[in-house]
Amino acid sequence: MVASKPRYRRCIVVDETRLRVKKVWVYVWSAVDVDSGELLALDVSYGRSCLNAITFLKKTLKLCSNKPLVIVDRGPWYRWALERLGLEYRVERFGLRNRVERFFRYLKERTMVFHHKMSARDYIQGVKNLKLFLNLYTIYYQTIKTGGE
Repeated sequence: MVASKPRYRRCIVVDETRLRVKKVWVYVWSAVDVDSGELLALDVSYGRSCLNAITFLKKTLKLCSNKPLVIVDRGPWYRWALERLGLEYRVERFGLRNRVERFFRYLKERTMVFHHKMSARDYIQGVKNLKLFLNLYTIYYQTIKTGGE
């Protein structure tokens, strides 16, 4: 299930991973509701900074009617962004972060087919192709791979 409407969320997990587009590394950001397993947000950026984190978190919060507890890894870019938004957060390496890590594992398995390189003339077109692929992959992951949990 891909979330489409704002609703109460007790806890969400946010993480990022990197993928190669042409010869450039980009970061795929993901947010998952711990209780429902819904994918709340998915985005691509060229960097992994506090500004990227706050931009992604704002996008995620549009699907939350409250300010949920946010579980993150030890990435230094999260702390400032979460504090700036007034969000309660917890740093974990394992545990509740498993849902988002599993999503990324399946995503990387699928992109291995492309050798981590999205087809395009340049990396800008490659990022557009990656965003399209992620939209389609999200539907696959939420309905077929996980059995529509």
